[in-house]
Amino acid sequence: MATVTPATGKRRAYAPRIPAAQRQAAVLDAALHLVATQGQRAVTMEAIAQLVGVTKPVVYSVFASRTDLLTALLRREHEQALHQLLAILPDDVGQRLSEDPGGALATLLADFLDAARKTPDRWHCIVMPMAEMPAEFHAAREQARSVVLARAQELANALLARIGTPPGLEPDILAQTAVALFEMAARLVLTEPETFPPDRFRASIKAVTGMLGFV
Repeated sequence: MATVTPATGKRRAYAPRIPAAQRQAAVLDAALHLVATQGQRAVTMEAIAQLVGVTKPVVYSVFASRTDLLTALLRREHEQALHQLLAILPDDVGQRLSEDPGGALATLLADFLDAARKTPDRWHCIVMPMAEMPAEFHAAREQARSVVLARAQELANALLARIGTPPGLEPDILAQTAVALFEMAARLVLTEPETFPPDRFRASIKAVTGMLGFV
């Protein structure tokens, strides 16, 4: 079905009818891409409509306002990022670290980097500086990071229990270092994917832990 625009007389096709959930996902995906590539201020209803290939009224039929849209986007990305992280930190990872620290750590890092590459816009917003984002965004990012840090410290405790704790090495410092390493690696994988594929990090982690005797 089509309509005629008065100014030009040309017929403009209506947006195809698709399920509401699918339309909502497309709108949120477009908003996320704009945030990751151009910043939060680039997220306008008109810009999203152009990316999705619909008119602004269609976008407004999904979200009543830009604020509602950004709130829904933050909630979705927060939940899905945590889901991805917890999926690569299963309950038995502590046992795997105690049995093969180097191999388990290398696998964790590679799995995390693979997740970042599969959803680059999401992880760009998480690991790259995003100064212009609203306070709610930074609060959600810090909340997610605190969950990961707590899990990383549990794993550090398990690892140090296996190898013994050298003088001066504290589990919380080890956890902070590991999380910072993962974040740095993700930034490199996202910004220089040809130079820094995940396999390079996997090989380096295994080499370092092997050199230190964590085998």
